[in-house]
Amino acid sequence: MTISEGEPRRTFRQLVVYLAIGGIVFCIDIGTFQLVFASSSNAVLAATVAFALAVCVHFMLNRSFNFRNFERAIHEQARTYAIIAALSWLLTLLIIEIGMHLGLAALAAKIIAVVVNIPAGFFAHRYLTFGSGIAATIRARFLAAPEHVP
Repeated sequence: MTISEGEPRRTFRQLVVYLAIGGIVFCIDIGTFQLVFASSSNAVLAATVAFALAVCVHFMLNRSFNFRNFERAIHEQARTYAIIAALSWLLTLLIIEIGMHLGLAALAAKIIAVVVNIPAGFFAHRYLTFGSGIAATIRARFLAAPEHVP
């Protein structure tokens, strides 16, 4: 696999847009978290509601304005996105629980969880959600026949 001349520039542009979208979604996520937590005092419920709303907004903005990949059907991309988001959600809950157990405020633990999820999310969404998908990537990377070099 070779990298084209414009690939690093394209990746950088996508990262910048991903971070900008992430900033918008971060405000939605934290605002919703604070609203639900203030009314329920349940950090897990607040994180789950906020995360669900943030995931929907994040998917649509990245699909439409950043990665702009429409080769796979939206339901296929959404399925891949949901798998990645579910793993991110579990990591978020783990970080919040550990952070609160260590004495952090729920919001501080939530912010740490967001920061931890950014790099993995970018690459997973770029190459899996808005790339060829999980199954195709696994087949291409690990199950493809080795190249024969004479």
